Amino acid sequence: MESAMLIKNGRVINPTDAGGKPLSSVASNQSLDVRIRDGKISELENELKTKAGETIIDAQGCWVMPGFVDMHTHLRDLAQADREDICSGTQAAAAGGYTTVVAMANTDPPTDCAEILDRVIKRIHERALVEVLPVAAVTKGLKGVELTNMVEMSDMGAIAFSDDGMPISNLGVLRRAFEYARLHGRPIISHPEDHDLSHGGSMNEGMQSTCLGMKGIPSASEAACVAREIEVLRYTGGRLHFAHTSAKASVDLIRQAKAQGLSVTADATPHHLVLSDAEMMPYDTSFKMNPPLRSAKDVEAIEQALVEGVIDAIATDHAPHSKLDKNKPFDHAPFGIIGLETAFALCFEKLVLSGKMPPNKFLALITTHPAKILGIPAPQISVGARANIAIVDPEMRWHFEIGESLSKSKNSPFKGRALKGKNLITIFNGKIVYFDKDRAQRRIQEVCATST
Repeated sequence: MESAMLIKNGRVINPTDAGGKPLSSVASNQSLDVRIRDGKISELENELKTKAGETIIDAQGCWVMPGFVDMHTHLRDLAQADREDICSGTQAAAAGGYTTVVAMANTDPPTDCAEILDRVIKRIHERALVEVLPVAAVTKGLKGVELTNMVEMSDMGAIAFSDDGMPISNLGVLRRAFEYARLHGRPIISHPEDHDLSHGGSMNEGMQSTCLGMKGIPSASEAACVAREIEVLRYTGGRLHFAHTSAKASVDLIRQAKAQGLSVTADATPHHLVLSDAEMMPYDTSFKMNPPLRSAKDVEAIEQALVEGVIDAIATDHAPHSKLDKNKPFDHAPFGIIGLETAFALCFEKLVLSGKMPPNKFLALITTHPAKILGIPAPQISVGARANIAIVDPEMRWHFEIGESLSKSKNSPFKGRALKGKNLITIFNGKIVYFDKDRAQRRIQEVCATST
């Protein structure tokens, strides 16, 4: 519960803004001490002297960055608290360096009315370790038929609207949703999938699905939905965000829509960036997600789109499921994997260590870009900013041991994977909410005597 803190010897990394320019007057990639008072950054200087009562964090060899923003998290809770709840989900988020997460609306019951949204908000206030921004459903019961009271829930604090997991096939309903969401400047977050094309499928349609004897989900099921929703947006105006983009054809459509000046944004997940269907372990449900892992050609297109800025952000799509459910036969097991604790390292290796982009541009994909899409203040390390900070050792090699995950669920294809780059300490509003005690020993000390 620290109110006074000094981070010493770290290297401050600030993200670029959405246009690729420096966000803060504080230059990125320089050694600075960071003093925190009353939940905000109060000083940024070289070799600040310690003061009485401060908690000192030695960040030698580490990057000091603004806390990450995940714009696609399933925190479950309510009737699915056995899979995840707001407390355990935000613990996992903090472990991954995230200080803001967006909670999707496909809870049980769905967040489709003021009563349920109020329950969710109260639980967030009572139990969350980091900032949680709730999403409300577009349609009642996620059925794609009747719109929710979007204006009322916007006034209550819904940050966006989405029927994630259940695409809206009725384009007349989608048209009205854009019109209502536009009243409050809220984005519609789309789960692009044509159920007629994907029905009954459990993995990507291709050589692997044929070899395994499984019904596949063609990439056209995503791209067809992207195409038709872009056309509705073109007619109505508003803001459209595509979640978990996975297919090259979708990327091409999004690139074209942006070139035409439409307000279209997109994110991609770490698993669609680093895994293809060829790397799936046969019949291992830890590799079952929706959209499914695509071809190597699609993976390459996702990477290039992130480098070019066609895809704006990286989001985890953290989707916890019970061991019992994931132990079902592949065709019957639910879609989804957890991802908050592995996201940084996976993407850091793929994009930064490979030389594809500098650290500050990569950091923008998980901070300033999602913040702009959501319409929230851009995270940054600067005087006066909220003290939401991730302290990461970029050189640390570690293994993701699934038994050590802070999520209630353990459904990850990355269990046991060797990784590089580890978040050690997460600070939210000036308080330490995560401390990797096994890997960050002797980094924190109390200074109680008056400094000289």
